[in-house]
Amino acid sequence: MAIQLHGKIPEAQTDELRSLIDAVKDYAIILLSPEGVIRSWNSGASRIMGYSREETIGAHFSIFYTPIDLENRKPEHELEIAAAEGRVEDEGWRLRKDGTRFWANTVISALRDDEGVMRGFAKVTRDLTERRAAEEQLRHSEEFFRLLVESVKDYAIFMLDPSGRIISWNIGAERIKGYRPDEILGKHFSTFYSAEDIASRKPERELEIAIREGRVEDEGWRLRKDGSRFWANVVITAVYDESKNLRGFAKVTRDITTRKQAEEAQRALFEQREARLQAEEEKRRLESSYRSAQEANRAKDEFLMTLSHELRTPMTAILGWARLLPTLALNDATFKEAIAAIGRSAQLQAKLIDDVLDVSRIVSGKLRLTIETVDIVTVLEGALEAVRTSANAKGIELVVTFEPDLGVASVDATRLQQVVWNLLTNAVKFTPRKGRVELVAKRSDSQLQISVCDTGEGIDPQFLPHMFEPFRQAETASTRVHGGLGLGLSIVRYLVEAHGGSVSAESKGRGQGSQFTVNLPIRSIRTSTSESQPQRQDDWTPPQGRRAALSGRCILIVDDDRDGRELIAATLRQAGAKVLAAASADEALEIVVKDKPDLIITDIAMPHTDGYALQRQFRTDPKLAGIPIVALTAFPATVVSVNEKEFEAYLRKPIDPFELTDQIEKLLQKA
Repeated sequence: MAIQLHGKIPEAQTDELRSLIDAVKDYAIILLSPEGVIRSWNSGASRIMGYSREETIGAHFSIFYTPIDLENRKPEHELEIAAAEGRVEDEGWRLRKDGTRFWANTVISALRDDEGVMRGFAKVTRDLTERRAAEEQLRHSEEFFRLLVESVKDYAIFMLDPSGRIISWNIGAERIKGYRPDEILGKHFSTFYSAEDIASRKPERELEIAIREGRVEDEGWRLRKDGSRFWANVVITAVYDESKNLRGFAKVTRDITTRKQAEEAQRALFEQREARLQAEEEKRRLESSYRSAQEANRAKDEFLMTLSHELRTPMTAILGWARLLPTLALNDATFKEAIAAIGRSAQLQAKLIDDVLDVSRIVSGKLRLTIETVDIVTVLEGALEAVRTSANAKGIELVVTFEPDLGVASVDATRLQQVVWNLLTNAVKFTPRKGRVELVAKRSDSQLQISVCDTGEGIDPQFLPHMFEPFRQAETASTRVHGGLGLGLSIVRYLVEAHGGSVSAESKGRGQGSQFTVNLPIRSIRTSTSESQPQRQDDWTPPQGRRAALSGRCILIVDDDRDGRELIAATLRQAGAKVLAAASADEALEIVVKDKPDLIITDIAMPHTDGYALQRQFRTDPKLAGIPIVALTAFPATVVSVNEKEFEAYLRKPIDPFELTDQIEKLLQKA
């Protein structure tokens, strides 16, 4: 409990009190500031600590603590406890000025004024080094026992006469057992035992053992005054005088119900744990199988979502431009752009379909190699020329390093060129403008090694082990910067291994480029005839012309796909609309600051910020409140169905230009 400072003490009394404290030699009595700085110093402190008054006034009291205590912030903790609880008592090693240690008993009491404001601390320290050795003997003395009994609250400590009747009672006994001294003194200690223990003469047996062996210790249920039970640890010690005459018994009881409950709970948990081991092992096996299945399903679902997006995106340009062509004049610049967009999109879709068919043949085991003796340089240069145009468009430097005398090898020339082309295409795709891609080939006596190195984006070390797995991509489906199905590298691995070789990937991490290395044996181990690629031709009849329906309307289009964006823009312009176009979310946000459109059309899957995030940004702007926002997506309906309510409408690719006009017209009329 904190010491209250009531009013101002007269100066005469203050001097007397100071003289009294200074005269105490056996105790170091000092005053501390709220921060622990020493404010007063008595002669007892000088005698015990070895410091003079001048050396300590203004110093922090932590100078008396050992390095371990300082490391554990013991001085600060003691002040915190004293401030919170009023006082703190501790025994431990302290340091004198000369560095020697002494065993100290320390009591720190909080000093507060009448208003409860902390004024500092009173710290009383006593050197118990000599007494420490004699404590065991002193503990058995009657006076020490009386003092101990008066101060201990966590233990019921009381004395019994030789017949077992209670002759003393401490505060701890009253707290634990519930009896006041006047209610229990003179009664037999068997009062605390259950009827079963009394019937079995357990109290008498314990006294007999204590007389015979000097002490007895027991744990069991005991009774409180109100009849409730508690689990007690009991020690009964026989007490003799100097003539070896029995004077009675010292009985110490502690309530350890909480510990007992904890032990029982721990025992129950241990038994349950033992019982669960076999079940958990079986569960781990099942979970491992389940995780594998889940991972396979996740990869499959992500692939299907990506496949839908990648196929629908070029299809939008193909079908849309094809339906618009009959409405365009032959000498119109848009007519030529339509033809070029259809060609580019058709070429992209053919590549995607080829990859899917290759994977299908690989999975079904129907992909075979046609082995022939070919010139290696010719095959490599063919793959290189196929990517040169796209590399030049990005300003990427293509470097070729072929060792002399690569010669010929027995391989499937088409499939080997496909392997190298896939690796080069990936390198160009993931290398920024003005980057560098190098194709290296060398031959040993038994191996042909082909490497493709780039200065591109590199590979995350965590994804590196999964590079050649089918249906795995490092980017998420809705925020991918680069297109593709993520099948190319898995096809590369299969084709290389079908030749009896191996392929590996290396990268120091993101932004540090990557290297793919193919090792092929000189002789192939598989031969067969190749299979033909299926051809497909769909009949289609162009629609008749449509009248303008969006005259005077301003519409913003947000799509990272240039061909699809231009198709939609041309469609809406033909319907009379004013069209604003943006290739990214950031560009769209800049446009809407200048022009407030009547309607916004946004793609879902875009680099960095997808359509959902862009829609949320638009909705947070009060100036755009009420503007219809339409999603244009190539994802399958099942993927976006959970978010249908976020947009006024979902238009799924490929979208018919005239259907697009009708839908937009209806939305604007409704708005």
